[in-house]
Amino acid sequence: MERIQEILADKRLVIHFQPILSVRGRTFFGVEALVRGIASDDTILPPSWLFQEATKAGLNVELDRLARRLAIEAFYPLWQQNKRLLLFVNFESKLIDSFEPGRYLFDGLLSHYGIPFSNIVLEIKEDEVKDTERLQEFCTHYRGLGFNIALDDFGIGNSSFDRLGVVRPDIIKIDRSLVADIDTNYIHQEIVRAICRMSTNIGAIALAEGIEKLEEAGYSQHLGVTLIQGFWTSRPTVHPVCDNFKDKIDRIKSHSDALQSELYLHDEGLRHQAESVCTQFNERITSMDDLVSWEKTIKPMLENESNIEALYLINSSARQVGPTLLMRKTRSFFEPMREGCDHSRKEYYSRTIDSMNSFHLTGNYVSLATGNLCCTYARKIEMGENPYILCIDFIR
Repeated sequence: MERIQEILADKRLVIHFQPILSVRGRTFFGVEALVRGIASDDTILPPSWLFQEATKAGLNVELDRLARRLAIEAFYPLWQQNKRLLLFVNFESKLIDSFEPGRYLFDGLLSHYGIPFSNIVLEIKEDEVKDTERLQEFCTHYRGLGFNIALDDFGIGNSSFDRLGVVRPDIIKIDRSLVADIDTNYIHQEIVRAICRMSTNIGAIALAEGIEKLEEAGYSQHLGVTLIQGFWTSRPTVHPVCDNFKDKIDRIKSHSDALQSELYLHDEGLRHQAESVCTQFNERITSMDDLVSWEKTIKPMLENESNIEALYLINSSARQVGPTLLMRKTRSFFEPMREGCDHSRKEYYSRTIDSMNSFHLTGNYVSLATGNLCCTYARKIEMGENPYILCIDFIR
């Protein structure tokens, strides 16, 4: 049976690197150092076993330091070939609870090789750090020296948004659990989209880790991810080779562009469908009196429009005129807007009023009328001599 003490004493550890690509920059951005153990029979021991056994033996500090030292030594030849390459180093987050400036410094080794601190990214799992004050001291100390800080596995476990202000990360690594099959998981798409938007607003770069197929890479890039990492790019290896990374990035961009085109065509289809409904509405509803019985007039017209959920009319003062024509049943506490309700704060009203095209198609949102996911097509129309906005809710 392997003993962690012997492995550390004999330095039977090896560093594998996994490439990280910048899709927007079309560059080989960096590598993450991943430590592996070497058994007495030369088989590879996984990192989970190493850290588990080191923790049992009280040697996690020693393992952490040795792993970082080996990572820097192995990174040096790669850095010589590409001085812009970044090294992502996993820092034992639990040790931050006992952090003291200088205790875990490895700048001596970096200085020995001439590697700038700015080429190093320290990965932190903030949810594993109990002491928020020590966490802030750690991040402030290393950032002040020129190191970069990355939040690892963001979006799982006890990841806390309030600690973003404490860590002030340069990079946010979105966990694999949110990226897996993101091309077909709408909930995860919206979470990742929100993380990417937040990252941009706080000055951080979003990285999607655990990418295992082109569809995941393409959709992640479409949602705003800048960096990607995973088996689809390259499996961790002692000698990382990314000769074909530009080809991979081009494939990602092509896939993302195809998604954008697909969404455009879908939205254009909705617009043409909505315009047809608007035309029929104008033909059938010519006065305010017609709105009283518009359910009998308009509803039969929409029987074959299975994706239409509701219709309602708004005047130029943003007040609803007449009832909502509902094509589907409501759920739970949801109910449609009534005559006289104020729509002034709604996107479909404000954007349409200001639109030179006289129409607007919203993004997806949860309908307060039914609780379903929908989008709204709003179009300026005239009834008599008065302007109105006809709104059509489509189920997404």
